[in-house]
Amino acid sequence: MIDKAILDEILPVPDLDELKEEKIAELEEEGFVITGFHSGGIFYTLLMIVLRIKIEFTELLRSVLNSMFISHATKTWLDVKAADYAQKRKKAQKTQGLVTLSRETPGEAVKIAKGQVFKTVKDVNGEELRFFTVEASVLQKGALSVDVPIEAEAEGSQYNVPTGQITRSLTYIAGIDTIDNGKNWITREGSDKEDDDSFRARCLRAWSERAQRATEDSFINAAESVTGVLFAQADCQHPRGQGTVDVIVTGTAGEATEGLLSEVRTAVGSIAGPYDNILVKSSVTVEQDIDATVTIDDAGLTDDEAKDKVTAILTELLAVRKGRKLYELTLSDINHTIRTGLPASSNVQITTPAADVALSKDKVITLGAVSVTVQRE
Repeated sequence: MIDKAILDEILPVPDLDELKEEKIAELEEEGFVITGFHSGGIFYTLLMIVLRIKIEFTELLRSVLNSMFISHATKTWLDVKAADYAQKRKKAQKTQGLVTLSRETPGEAVKIAKGQVFKTVKDVNGEELRFFTVEASVLQKGALSVDVPIEAEAEGSQYNVPTGQITRSLTYIAGIDTIDNGKNWITREGSDKEDDDSFRARCLRAWSERAQRATEDSFINAAESVTGVLFAQADCQHPRGQGTVDVIVTGTAGEATEGLLSEVRTAVGSIAGPYDNILVKSSVTVEQDIDATVTIDDAGLTDDEAKDKVTAILTELLAVRKGRKLYELTLSDINHTIRTGLPASSNVQITTPAADVALSKDKVITLGAVSVTVQRE
């Protein structure tokens, strides 16, 4: 937003009462035939309508002026201005991956139809995420498991769920004992529509792509233009010897899939110089276990409800998203988040981790095992 002081200097918004008195004075000075300017009069009402229109039109002009510059434009205005920089906002996309269907003993072939619905367990708010099979699959006769390709019901990074979350089927599948999404189950990261701040930053960095030789900003911009990339880092200080550049990619699910890295390699390769030796690699997720003892002073909240609530709070705290320092986790953040999200808690003690966690910038801290002990006052 353009600084208010600047807007007030260019397009000041008049005060309605002051503007009314000013216009009445001008009319009286010009000898206007109507002299009844009392509240409730017909002319008074018409005058106030006109003045209100003037004020609202001025506010509209301020909004238009603000949206004329890429540094301040928002929403659709930002999309329009981004065309001047040859940039487009990244669209949301659906998560794709593999869910594993297993049985304990060999048996006959089991068909899994296209469109079969698999679901996550309901969270503390009673919400679940649904996934659909994108093609028919078969658990072969005598085999114990099969990986079935699935796609999220809707776009969004929330469908990039951790391992072991997709465990149910909407309809019963005879011959299947367990359903699970294993480690590295995602084949294409789901992502949200690019927010204004990220899009604006890419637009402003776009000038670096016009440089004769690629710079750190141009590598970052090329990588972040790929849907599914949360953010990217570029090490141009010859990390592997003269002429080498490392581009580190963090996807919307944490570690980037090979498919996403391949797209980034293509995007980065389009701006690389003839002698650049570029390595595109993923950031590495590091699971962090959390053990907490929570003191509760609400008799109406059961121990299991409190544990589920704390687990949900910590899951949200360590979700992979913009605005979070993915490589850092402090005890104060854990404590504050639990106390804020669970007002019934009067005290929180963290035993694991024992101290603040700070890793290198190519690491992403994700939630590992959670142990919650509930105490009563």
